[in-house]
Amino acid sequence: MFLSLIVVWGLFYSAGCSEGMPDDEAIEYDEIKELIAEDRPNKVKGSCNVIADSSTCLDFIGSVWSEERMKLSCEGTGVFSFDSCPYSELGGCRMTGGTVTESISWSYGYGGQPISAEEASYQAQACNALPGGSWVTPDQVYLQEIQ
Repeated sequence: MFLSLIVVWGLFYSAGCSEGMPDDEAIEYDEIKELIAEDRPNKVKGSCNVIADSSTCLDFIGSVWSEERMKLSCEGTGVFSFDSCPYSELGGCRMTGGTVTESISWSYGYGGQPISAEEASYQAQACNALPGGSWVTPDQVYLQEIQ
């Protein structure tokens, strides 16, 4: 389930609106990242908890995530909350960190489809291979705000 989520994110961020465009007109993520960047702490606006089914939970962080968008993104898949996801020992895939669309999909070793440390290492490799993707731990994300 999680790997399919990563593949979907990869298709969205790598192909995007540039698919089928001539090379001189194609837009790469690195070219627009500055335009969508936000200078703000990593404050979670809400989450979608799918731990019971797929052992994942999605934190919505960027300013594009309005209450309506978060609820629509979670509808039919998990439990929406204005709280952040539970602490993850394994880490998660941060997409488009520091931008208006930032989110983190956390992985858990318990729930409907427990993820082992070995599986998490493969998830990390897949995440890091995506444009805008970066595997993170909660300490890397939230302790840096305090310092």
